[in-house]
Amino acid sequence: MSYHGHCNCESIRVTLPEQPETSAICHCNNCKQAGGGPFSVNYIVNEDDLTVEDPNGALKIYEDKNSDSGNVVKRHFCSSCGSPVFTKTPKAPGVVFLKGPLFDIVSTPALEVFTNKQYDWVNLKQGEIEA
Repeated sequence: MSYHGHCNCESIRVTLPEQPETSAICHCNNCKQAGGGPFSVNYIVNEDDLTVEDPNGALKIYEDKNSDSGNVVKRHFCSSCGSPVFTKTPKAPGVVFLKGPLFDIVSTPALEVFTNKQYDWVNLKQGEIEA
């Protein structure tokens, strides 16, 4: 069954043939800043499997030259609402890092990258306070 997602304003819709079994968490500073959270949740998918509907031409690209990997990372986002949509890196040709929060249900993460950039408090359990 197809797996559908969209940006916050619904200008951009994305479809995969099915929901990926797992997702990945990225703790790099640029993903955190682009997504506005303590980490970014991504699906790592083949670009050919992704269908993007953008009838109003809202999808724009920011060429991130200051990435933690040292690569020029292309961050695709909605220019209407600012939602990150997917990221491409020359280190993984033919692959996109599709943003999990575009979807109502996100698969459990099975991988974390740039953990050296992870905020110390991310692993704290609810109600736990570090002294």
